[in-house]
Amino acid sequence: MNNLVIEAAVQRVEQEFELDLGHKPPIQQKIDETYYPQFEEKIRREAADMSANYRVFYCLENSIRSLVTDVLLEKHGEQWWDIKVPESVKTHVAATRKKEKEYGVSVRSQEAIDYTTFGELSEIIKSNWTDFNDIFQDVKALERVTATLNVLRGPIAHCKPLAEDEVVRLHLSIRDWFRAMG
Repeated sequence: MNNLVIEAAVQRVEQEFELDLGHKPPIQQKIDETYYPQFEEKIRREAADMSANYRVFYCLENSIRSLVTDVLLEKHGEQWWDIKVPESVKTHVAATRKKEKEYGVSVRSQEAIDYTTFGELSEIIKSNWTDFNDIFQDVKALERVTATLNVLRGPIAHCKPLAEDEVVRLHLSIRDWFRAMG
């Protein structure tokens, strides 16, 4: 009984503080067994190999969205999107939202930032450099890192395998991203 009480307490702490204390089971990969076996083994192997790269990029891109939101919200308030985001980004986001609505698919998000591309996130940061220059060391370093990451994002987002060198480059670029943050 004591173990169950302790286990429940650990789960509450993990949930409340959004922590992983090693109590959660490993992420299970759900695969639709109805159709998955019908794909060629080579493609299934590539998908398994690429899934790690996708997870890394998913985390990076969404952490950048959070960073942009947190910084601009803190410094400019609730209207940050309207007053601090370049018009070209707002126009693209509005068009993407409209297109998804017209297709009748589920709403991706209520937040406009969730409709931005990786490149647009970089543009938001650069166009508001004075709000981010205490986080990033140098705008040129940021541009170089985000440009490399944006190129590497292409094959990941469009379901093509990364060459071995590009996997190494992805990991080095992620390291460069964190280094650029000072």
